[in-house]
Amino acid sequence: MIVKKVNVFFALCLCCSFSLSSLLALDSQEDESQQDMIVKLNHFLMQKESPSIDTNNVTLKQAVVTAMKSNYRIRQAQERIAQADYSTQEAYADFLPQVDIASTGTRKNSRGFDEQKYDQARGDLTTNLNLFSSGMHSETVAKTKITRKEQEERLKGTLEEEITKVIDAYFSVAYGSLAVEVNKNNYDKLLRILDIVKTKRELGAATVGDESSIQASVSNAKTALINTESAYNNAKDYYEFLTHAKVEDLTPTELSFETTLSAFDEIFEEIKKQNTDLNILETQIKGKQKEIVINNATQGLKIDFSMTNSKRFKDDTLPTSSPTEGQNNDFVAELTFRINLYDGGRTEAKSAKLLSETSALIYNLEYTKQDTKWNSQKLFNSVQTNVKTIDTLSTEIDASRRMAEAYWEKFRLSSQDLVTLLQAQRQVNSAELEKLRSEKARVVDYFSLLSKQGKLVEYFGF
Repeated sequence: MIVKKVNVFFALCLCCSFSLSSLLALDSQEDESQQDMIVKLNHFLMQKESPSIDTNNVTLKQAVVTAMKSNYRIRQAQERIAQADYSTQEAYADFLPQVDIASTGTRKNSRGFDEQKYDQARGDLTTNLNLFSSGMHSETVAKTKITRKEQEERLKGTLEEEITKVIDAYFSVAYGSLAVEVNKNNYDKLLRILDIVKTKRELGAATVGDESSIQASVSNAKTALINTESAYNNAKDYYEFLTHAKVEDLTPTELSFETTLSAFDEIFEEIKKQNTDLNILETQIKGKQKEIVINNATQGLKIDFSMTNSKRFKDDTLPTSSPTEGQNNDFVAELTFRINLYDGGRTEAKSAKLLSETSALIYNLEYTKQDTKWNSQKLFNSVQTNVKTIDTLSTEIDASRRMAEAYWEKFRLSSQDLVTLLQAQRQVNSAELEKLRSEKARVVDYFSLLSKQGKLVEYFGF
C-alpha cells in the first residue's frame, strides 16, 4: 500500500512538471523587438572599453553613447527587470513540491507512579504539493510576467528621458557657442563704431547725443554677451554632468539633421501603438485585471497533497520486564480539499477596490492619449514652423548684412547717420540669434517627437 501511494505521488509530481514546462514555454513568447532592445543595451553596458572618439568632431550619437554608458538611472531600471524575473521564479515555486526535513532528540526521566526513563531520536521527511488552486498560481505567474513587461517599458522610458536630456544639452552647448560668437561679433562692431564716433566728435562731426547713443548700444551689447556666456557656461556644466566628460573632450559639432516628417495623422497612429507612457498604462491595466482573477481564486477549491515519512529510534534505559525500545517507521499520506465558503466579504471588497483601480487606470489612459496627442501636435507644428522660419531668417540675414555693410561704408564717409547704422546692426544681430534659436528648437523638437513615437531608442541603436 505504501509503495502504491508513493508511486501515485511521483506520478502527480511528473504531471505538475509537464504543466510547469508548458507555462514556461508560453511565457517565453514575448515581444521580440523589446527583447532585442534589452539584449543590445545589456551588451552595450557590459563593454568595458568605449569606442575611440575624435574629441574635436563629436557626433550626437557618440555623445549619447558616452552618457548612457555611465547613467545610473538606466542601471537602476535594469535591476527592476531582474527583480521581476526573480518574482517569476518565486511564483513558479508554487507548482513544485515543498520538502522539509526535521529531526528531534528527546531524553525523558520521569519518577513516581509513572516512572519512565528513555532516550529517543525522531526524523521526519515531509513533502507538500499543491495539486489544484483554481488557477491562482498560474495567474500569479502571468502577473509577474506582466510586471516584467511593465519594467521593460519603464526601462525604455528611462532611456528616452535620459537621451532627450543629452540631446537638449548637446545642442544647448553647440548653439550656445554660436550665440556667444554672434554676440561677440556684434559687440566688437559696436566698439569700432564707438571709436569712430569719438574721433568724429573730436573733429566736431558728431554730437554728444551721438556718442551717448552708441555708448548705450555698446553697454546693451555687453550685457547681452554676458548673459549669453552665462547660459553657455550653464549648458556646458549640464552637458558635462550628463556625459561625465569635459566639453573639451566631447565637443558637440554635429548640427545638420534631416527633420522630414510624414502627415500628423500617420505619426499619431504610430504614437498610439508605440508610445512608452501609453504602453506602460496598458500594461498596468492588464496587471490589475490579473490581480482581480487572483483575488477571486482565493475563494476557489484548493487541493493539497502531503506525505510524511518518519523514523523513530528509542532506547529504554529503565530496567523493566517489557522494555519499549528499538525503531519504528511511520508513513502518512493526506489529500486535502479546501474551499472558502465565507470570509466576511473581504474578497468581494478587495475585488471592488481592484475594479475601481482598473477603471482609474483606463481613465488615465484615455487622458494620456489626449495629452500626448496635444503635445505631439505642438512638437509637430514647431518642427514645421521652424523649418520655414529658418529659410526666411536666412534670407533676412543675407539682406540685413548687405544693408549694414552699405550703411557702414557710408557712415565712415560721413554720409550716413548713426541711428540708421545702429538699427541695421541691431537687425543683423537679432536675426542671427533668432535663426540659432529656431535651428535648435527644430532639431530638439524633432527628437522629442521621435520619443513620443517610441522610435528614439531605436534611432540611437539601442
